[in-house]
Amino acid sequence: MPAFFQYPAVNAKLKALSSSMLKEKDFQKLIELNSVQEAFNYLYNNTYYQKHLEEFSGQEIHRRQLELNLKKSLVLSEDFLKKYVSSDLKSFIEHYFKKFEIEDLKIILRTILMDSEESYLTDNLIYIDRNKKIDFNNLIQASSYNEIKKVLKNLHYSEILDEFSDQYQKNKNLFPIEMTLDFYYFSELNKLAENFSSKDKKYFEEIIGTHIDLLNIQWVYRIKRYYNLSSGEILNYIIPYHFKVKRKELQNMSQENKSENLVKHIAYQPYQQLLEKAIKDENVIFERFFLNHIFKKLQQIKTESFFTISNILAYLYIREYELRDIITVLEGIRYSLPKDRIKNFLIRKEV
Repeated sequence: MPAFFQYPAVNAKLKALSSSMLKEKDFQKLIELNSVQEAFNYLYNNTYYQKHLEEFSGQEIHRRQLELNLKKSLVLSEDFLKKYVSSDLKSFIEHYFKKFEIEDLKIILRTILMDSEESYLTDNLIYIDRNKKIDFNNLIQASSYNEIKKVLKNLHYSEILDEFSDQYQKNKNLFPIEMTLDFYYFSELNKLAENFSSKDKKYFEEIIGTHIDLLNIQWVYRIKRYYNLSSGEILNYIIPYHFKVKRKELQNMSQENKSENLVKHIAYQPYQQLLEKAIKDENVIFERFFLNHIFKKLQQIKTESFFTISNILAYLYIREYELRDIITVLEGIRYSLPKDRIKNFLIRKEV
């Protein structure tokens, strides 16, 4: 079935689901609460998250348990969407959700190879156990780089680990591996979008393209500020997709000596202004400036077309950002941060 004919049905469902998402007043009420238990009670009694928190009803809940169940509710959207689309979109949706598998794999690598608490795995993994090609129990019980690689032998992840095996044994640095995993994810996502209609490609560029642009800028900035890599090494980690930021601009940025001077190499003014703000305001998480830009774009895009992929992508991104903001509030409550400071960490908060 052509995607054009699938969209009205799935978008109608997504519109209904979107109407249940948390409003600004919900976040305001959450921020005013004094404990994680109070936050759980509010989410359970007043939001659509109740069905995902049922097992903890009437119990005292730990923050990590609450966050884990909230995160797991997000990946269930894959099963929902796949019910309403045929094979031409199903492959794209399946790979879209691989981002959560890759994040799980990063957690596993850090926990096992950097001697973190084993309980951190059970408290944070939300997706990778869904992959039937992975022996999950063997994976989390692995005790070395080679053992992890062996468990993943039938997947592309093993090829990436094999590529960096010697380098890791020398410097124990996971950074290039994590960057390459992200590179792989977005490269494959871009390939799957090549068969989209012209209208769907437009919204892929507006949403995913913007995301990639801002990730590339963010990565170059972080590498320049915190790592000593050559221009060639930096460009190897850049996602090979260019929406508003052209490859030449990224090449110039990679050759810049000072991270604070990267702004002058960006021609697209909205990105230029974002990076300037992010560099100047050290009281706000650097990444949030970029996420807020995407969030505002999504609010506009989700109302534009009922017959394209725009609503699916907007829903998935906004749902993830909602969850990230909820977790930010929970962590703020847990550590007794001032309420205004918690607000400043939210993606939805204007920057």
